[in-house]
Amino acid sequence: MSNNKQSAFDVAVVGGGPAGISACLELSRSSELRIALFERELELGGMPRSCHIYFGMRDLRRIYRGPTYAHKLDTLVRKTAVKIYTGATVLSISAGSNGEPHRIDVASPKGLESYESHFVLLATGCFESSRGVRMIPGERCSGIFTTGTLQQMVNLRHQIPGKQAIIIGSEIMALSCALTLKRAGMSIVGMIEEDLNLQTYSSGAKAMSIFYRFPIYKGVTVKSILGRERVEGVELLRKSDQKVFQLQCDTLLITGRFRPDSALIDNTPIERDPLTFGPIVNMSLMTSVPSIFAAGNVLRGADMHDLCALEGRKAAQEILKSSQGFDSTGDESVGLRVEPPVRYIVPQSIAPAKIKSHLFKWFLPRCSIQAERTIERPIIQAWSGGKVIWERAFSKVIGNTRICLPIERFKWNQIDKKGGVILRLKEEKVHPIHG
Repeated sequence: MSNNKQSAFDVAVVGGGPAGISACLELSRSSELRIALFERELELGGMPRSCHIYFGMRDLRRIYRGPTYAHKLDTLVRKTAVKIYTGATVLSISAGSNGEPHRIDVASPKGLESYESHFVLLATGCFESSRGVRMIPGERCSGIFTTGTLQQMVNLRHQIPGKQAIIIGSEIMALSCALTLKRAGMSIVGMIEEDLNLQTYSSGAKAMSIFYRFPIYKGVTVKSILGRERVEGVELLRKSDQKVFQLQCDTLLITGRFRPDSALIDNTPIERDPLTFGPIVNMSLMTSVPSIFAAGNVLRGADMHDLCALEGRKAAQEILKSSQGFDSTGDESVGLRVEPPVRYIVPQSIAPAKIKSHLFKWFLPRCSIQAERTIERPIIQAWSGGKVIWERAFSKVIGNTRICLPIERFKWNQIDKKGGVILRLKEEKVHPIHG
């Protein structure tokens, strides 16, 4: 196995999905920096390669099917001077000190190689929580898949995983899972959601359940997976009356509850957010290590691909500023944190002096939060120094879906800089102070 030191790059982008490719496109369009893109798969494009429709609306300004969108990004980046490494798994990052370049160790068919780069952008995406993480009891039998595995089997390898499937979870990815199952010619026995509310837009889920003729079970938990060698069904517990019942299937899909693919920050000085498990970043999307940035779903778990692409573009713009001598850490920042049932906030610090108001703010990556579950008629509040500095009432908040915060409306002149800002969600409806 070789261990060669390669020529230094100016920017090393880790991850060839929408965020990573969009960053490369922005960097190559706006500069002559030496850029490298590392992707562990043999093809670029990330998750959209095996998905369905509605890709590219905000970043490419038209709607594509997933594979077409991924191919479009691949075509665009290969027209640039970006050095592309596919089948290249980044094993570790060694952060440079005192302005020294960072080192990344990469395993590829060529062997083990090391590269140096002045800037690193992490765009490694996310993955679904497994059955083990969710602690679902039962035998370790075959026929259990995540959405990503299912979509690769059906859409890339044209394999049919079974005949009858049950979907666990109701996040938006579960609807994509239902589309994939029907494309494979499989029947759907049901969709299981442990909460009393669906974790997606209920109208869309109900329309799909009617069209594809499958029931949705709400307020139901999986008590056990049945079967020894192959899944034979699930034993379910209905919370309202504690009734136990069974459904038969030969395929089980475990969907949602995404977590950042952030193992690369292990054993580095990069500070990890204990809520997202991804890196902590500031408004410039820079981590706690100077000149190492992060963008896309590595920051939070699953979010819309086009917002991730725009976030990659923003990170590239911040890298360009830093390469030209602008200091991304110079302005005084205020820390942000959340309380349950708010799941996270990204970025985790704000420099009030840098806040700008944008006309088309919903087409830009912004400070955002997610709720742990779908909640009816909540009020989201920002607190600092024992005072509410902003609040807004919502008719409904969809669980695990990005909620953009209008931070330009916060009363920054009233904050406690030392204590920072806390985001809270009140589930009872009260009269708001201001919009």
